[in-house]
Amino acid sequence: MSTTALDNHTQFQSILGQIRTLAYKYIEDKDFVSAQLAFQKLLELDPKDINARFIYAQLIDDGSHKKRAEARDMMLAILDENPEIFEQATEGNLHLIRSAAVRCSHVGPFTRSMELFRKLAKASNQAADYFSLSEILTQNNEFEEAVGALEKAIKLNPAYDNPINRETLELARSNAKKGNKAKEAKAGRAKVGRYPETKDFLGDLQTLITSHIAVNLAAAPKFLDKSTRFFTMGSCFARNLSKSLSDSGYNSHHMEISEYINTTFANRVFVDWLRGATIDPEIRERIVELLPQGSSQENTLAVIKQADVFILTLGVAAAFFDRETGAFVLPRPTALNSRALAEKYKFRTASVQENVDNVRYLIDFVRSVRPGIKVIVTVSPVPLLTSFEYESVVQADCLSKSTMRLVAHEIVNNSNLEDIWYWPSFEVFRWGGSNASSFFAADDGAAWHVSEDKVSATVRAFVQTFSPA
Repeated sequence: MSTTALDNHTQFQSILGQIRTLAYKYIEDKDFVSAQLAFQKLLELDPKDINARFIYAQLIDDGSHKKRAEARDMMLAILDENPEIFEQATEGNLHLIRSAAVRCSHVGPFTRSMELFRKLAKASNQAADYFSLSEILTQNNEFEEAVGALEKAIKLNPAYDNPINRETLELARSNAKKGNKAKEAKAGRAKVGRYPETKDFLGDLQTLITSHIAVNLAAAPKFLDKSTRFFTMGSCFARNLSKSLSDSGYNSHHMEISEYINTTFANRVFVDWLRGATIDPEIRERIVELLPQGSSQENTLAVIKQADVFILTLGVAAAFFDRETGAFVLPRPTALNSRALAEKYKFRTASVQENVDNVRYLIDFVRSVRPGIKVIVTVSPVPLLTSFEYESVVQADCLSKSTMRLVAHEIVNNSNLEDIWYWPSFEVFRWGGSNASSFFAADDGAAWHVSEDKVSATVRAFVQTFSPA
């Protein structure tokens, strides 16, 4: 190295030293904003400074998910680039591993958190690290290993031998002994689930559905084949499902009426019309108006009698009711007269129990026509477009969908009905859609139209779940 180069190097190192000293002084003075800027400058000049990278990562972590993940990524990068850190149990190295493990436990990936806590506990042999390891293992259903980690923590530090941890040990031992998930479900034990990670939401949709959203249906009976005949009824989403099933080679008939009959009250009066029961003349006239050309009571009943699976899609909970009698009404709304109708009739969100009664009435009727028919209940993800009850249609829609989701739960789980399942298409679009893009508006730009490829993926996952391997 020439004298000039040596002088330049010495000068450069001197500058780094001054910035480093200043940065540590800022930390000592608890001026973390200035410290962050100083370490940022230090890393611009020397991006390989491991200590500066680690400290900067801690400084930028303000507790938000975004910054915590950014700090996690910086720490993991240091560990991935310098695997020897795991072999050198210095206090600084242990602090780095611990910090990365904790952040992974907060924002994922949880598998990496377990891996880091395992290495940390082995390297540090500290009770606190074994306790943290037991916690993350328990959260991920690794009960047997969690028991060992907690026992090790208690052995290293008797302070961990307290009533809460003793109870935790008993529960974990019990879970470890009872074995796999199938045995867990059979024994009626508490189930533990974890919310999917971002990579799951952004990955293959069909895998997301079967592994994270409809995972409770993994052991469902496999009754679908190409001879299965479907009858679908409900909102426009039911029409989308029926079309996708038909496109996939299945025999599916959708009871196409109108978007105006997407409430359980409208479905109920439609059933009364099918039964030939006495109903309000105006409602009877409206139903006939809304039916597609060529439809009749006879051919609708014939379709139901031939069906093997009935898919009922619940739409919205809000409907029009007579202000004086409280009876359900089925008016003729248009853009011009809708406000007048809202004055004439009461537009309200019906209760869970009202809707449960209507759905039970509908299912009982369908099974009286076709005994033994299997029933799939879904909730449409398509939002309520207009509300005359609340100024915020988003809030009204949330209330409406929450109501219908509870209705589906009550019908499937608490009505003593057999051969009935809930298919979580609502969760696929509303939760999957909130964590990834292109679930809505991909086809025509309309934010209330679900994208066809997502419907197809949902149906493929549905068919996969209920079909033999």
